[in-house]
Amino acid sequence: MNNRNLTLALCASFLAIAPTAMAAEKPGNGVHGFKNINAPGAFETDTNAINNLGIIAGDYIDKSGVQHGMILNGKKLTSVDRKNCTSKPGLTAISFYGINTKSTAVGWCMDSVTGANDAFSYSKGQFVTISPPGATSTQAQGINDKGQIVGTYIDSSSVEHGFLLSGGQYETLDVPNGYTNSDAWAINKKGLITIFAVNSKGFYDSFLFNGKTYTMIDVPNEADSFVTGIDSFGDRVYSVVDSSSNIHGAFFLNVKGGTYFVFTDPKGATNTQAFGLNDKLKIIGTYAPSSASTTAPYQGYDAIGCCRGLPPGRVH
Repeated sequence: MNNRNLTLALCASFLAIAPTAMAAEKPGNGVHGFKNINAPGAFETDTNAINNLGIIAGDYIDKSGVQHGMILNGKKLTSVDRKNCTSKPGLTAISFYGINTKSTAVGWCMDSVTGANDAFSYSKGQFVTISPPGATSTQAQGINDKGQIVGTYIDSSSVEHGFLLSGGQYETLDVPNGYTNSDAWAINKKGLITIFAVNSKGFYDSFLFNGKTYTMIDVPNEADSFVTGIDSFGDRVYSVVDSSSNIHGAFFLNVKGGTYFVFTDPKGATNTQAFGLNDKLKIIGTYAPSSASTTAPYQGYDAIGCCRGLPPGRVH
């Protein structure tokens, strides 16, 4: 299980949540058509991002327990490894968290020498290091078709910040008004950034940043909202935690004021996470199989968000 999956799973272990029924929530049939996504021969598959061509980025763990970066185009697997990334069985190694239509992927790994997280972009076999000024550890998590990149970094005082890399310039993204641990996850072609941060009570709130203003976009009545993917139309996906500390996906359809749908992969009733979304409303993420133990490997899925009068060229 990669670090980001582990982060969300650990959040579930200590949250004390007592949500009421969601006024804006619709039944889970707003998301349908769940299918497994598995890298060929993989023991575990983590699907973290999807572009408008349907190409998926993430990671997989082979049968020897070693994690590799993954770019999956249909059944064609591109397996990616990087020098100085940890490659020992059982440890978090390389993973991708964002991919654009040019198939430039961004991600990070644990450095085998320093133990810190190293971030990078990857295209056509070449890596480019991503490191905001003053960073001691960096994670790159989203990229749009303009090549703008978002993520998070730790500074020398062990403080976590979000960042935007645009036109070769870094901008630090910190949610104001007392929030800490800002984590920028995705950016769409309009430059809208999804970001979550910790409030004064120790819970996670989600925000949409338009370059000037942070607007709260929590899933209603959930104590913790982790917003991840956003498409060109402003539709979004999240991971949320329920009152029994189970993790679910959530989908926001940006039509007529917006509607939220909380959903679960039928095979992962207690642990379904949503990470990626494209303009065709294809949702991808991971689930832990309900039929196995709590240490069961994560598997990838895709599903379809529903529904809208689709504009020309936007079809399921």
